[in-house]
Amino acid sequence: MIDRRHALITVAALTATFPARAAKERVLILGATGRIGRDIAAEIRTAGYDVRCTTRNVERARTEIPGDYEWFKADVRDPRTLAEPLKDVTYVVSSIRSSDWTGPYSPEFVDFHGMRNLVDASKAAGIKHFVLISTATSGPQIDQSQNPAKNYVRFFKTKGEEVVRESGLSYTIIAPGRVPEEPGGKIGMILLDRKDYKVSQITSGDIAIVTLDALTNPAARGKAFALRNEPSVALGTWKSQYAAMPDK
Repeated sequence: MIDRRHALITVAALTATFPARAAKERVLILGATGRIGRDIAAEIRTAGYDVRCTTRNVERARTEIPGDYEWFKADVRDPRTLAEPLKDVTYVVSSIRSSDWTGPYSPEFVDFHGMRNLVDASKAAGIKHFVLISTATSGPQIDQSQNPAKNYVRFFKTKGEEVVRESGLSYTIIAPGRVPEEPGGKIGMILLDRKDYKVSQITSGDIAIVTLDALTNPAARGKAFALRNEPSVALGTWKSQYAAMPDK
């Protein structure tokens, strides 16, 4: 006959030795249908997070982008669509970008006003950290209001960054230049203050690697920087360069 008291003690001991796993943290990715966003989603999912993505066309996204992702229909121009995707989310990554230079999907309405809507909704949801994928040629290092190219896209992206910086959220702003759609972790890379940026490239896969790190690395908090592939440096060199990056 089994000693019931002994069995209960044994179960209790096993439970103490092997505690229940904590629930996975969830990351919401906006812009996951783009070439950068796709690699970010895959990198974060491979790292073990639950990945939730937004799109304006869920059926097409599920067809075109394989992966164990939870899709929500949302549009950053409409704040009413953002509350539901943000439920039970720990981190937000945004790689949204305007799809037209004029009209309702122009930089003013997506990169600026849309970012303000997203930041407000993220604050209301109590997220832990916000990662924005911007561009190396945007940012406050120059007066972007004097650059009318593509309907002032750099000006409005910079205004969107300003919304993030002034939000009170924990944030990281990652600003790539030219982006070939290639795997990461094959070439060295470095972080750059955007005032020092010159035309160069960074693979979409490497952007994803840095984005994943920025979710939880305290050194990335409050930092804004450009990225560049640099074959002459060792893999992982970039991780020691956060401290030299500005918080702008």
